[in-house]
Amino acid sequence: MFAFFYFYPAHIFESKVIGNGSELTVDLSLKNILFSEDLPAQLNPANIKSIRPTISGFMILLICLIALPGMIAYRTTISKKSKENNDSKN
Repeated sequence: MFAFFYFYPAHIFESKVIGNGSELTVDLSLKNILFSEDLPAQLNPANIKSIRPTISGFMILLICLIALPGMIAYRTTISKKSKENNDSKN
């Protein structure tokens, strides 16, 4: 799941970009947050000091990287167990 959000350039993670005396809140992709590559045209990489996800960006990050794969794993485990129980009854 990490690889999907890393390579797919969806700008869904709200982040605060701190530069030389300025702050800007923009939506960035996971790759932008981690490595400051391929930034939107309005951002100059030379002036950026740090990029930090906001609270909402961090929550979306947790949902996409932890909660979604966890729910998929839970669902597949439950469906496998219910199929095994149905097969053993027959």
